Amino acid sequence: MRRKLFALVLSCVLASSLAAGAQTGVVRPGDQWRDNHGRLIQAHGGGITFWKGMYYWFGEDRSRDNDPAKRYVACYSSRDLMHWRFCGKSLALSDPEHLGPGWVLERPKVFVNASTGKFVLYAHLDDAHYSFARVMVAVSNRIQGPYKYVKSYRPLGEESRDIGQFVDDDGSAYLIFESRPTHGFFIARLTGDFMNVEKTCFLPAPLEGGALVHLRGTYYVVGSHMTGWKPNPNVYATAPALTGPWTEFRTLAPAAARNYGSQSTMLLKVAGSKVTTVIFMADQWHPDALWDSRYFWMPLEMGAGNMHLPPPRPWSIDATTGETIFSAAGR
Repeated sequence: MRRKLFALVLSCVLASSLAAGAQTGVVRPGDQWRDNHGRLIQAHGGGITFWKGMYYWFGEDRSRDNDPAKRYVACYSSRDLMHWRFCGKSLALSDPEHLGPGWVLERPKVFVNASTGKFVLYAHLDDAHYSFARVMVAVSNRIQGPYKYVKSYRPLGEESRDIGQFVDDDGSAYLIFESRPTHGFFIARLTGDFMNVEKTCFLPAPLEGGALVHLRGTYYVVGSHMTGWKPNPNVYATAPALTGPWTEFRTLAPAAARNYGSQSTMLLKVAGSKVTTVIFMADQWHPDALWDSRYFWMPLEMGAGNMHLPPPRPWSIDATTGETIFSAAGR
């Protein structure tokens, strides 16, 4: 009896310690990141939706114990962007279009439709050969889900693979999608019901991992070169309007750093009471252990049409004021 009691107490202490270690109040780019239960956060290729004072992080759930016949999207919530609470699996989807073994659901993003009161999830949907090349749409009455599959389609009639999301300062919502045959990517405004898109602009640059932010009158778009799982120097361009004209693309970090081993997924703007900070959200993919792929988040240095991704080091943010603090001790 004493042994059982000791084991129970020890397990509780270890679980508490692990959860506490996950909630350090510091973002460490490239390190394992754990939720309030001490489990690895499963939000790969994800995006963040801000709603009613809370940040919701959606992403691919690559947990090792998932049913291999299904694809999952997990949801986490946070008020400070550092401590994340697991809200559950927002989507648990069986093959919706008879795509066959190895079918793909990637880069899920959730939009809030204020006019319909619905929450709309977009993701890249494909077969194992990446020939289906569509977006899928799922809808829920609750932000954390569960989401119900509605349909798939090719936006603007074009092939679509990597997708990104953007919500402008006026609330208008956009889908960013890479279209391989056109050798570029589109920024397309969602229709009123968010079930389709309207053409906004096309950038003739063969890039994936598209991300976009609007800061002080300038639009910044980021993309990754197409090198599969291998990291490469991510690039950015700017424009005074979404319709352009867009500048030439420039590297976001020193080319030799290969974006510090990461690939862009979203640019998150935190408009605080004192400053506005833009966080570069990216993935460090581990193709042989996708469940342990890491997250590379760093505040960007921006201004006068320039954008720079600094080397990784621990940092924290005050989500109310927008101010960031970097660890003096480095990594």
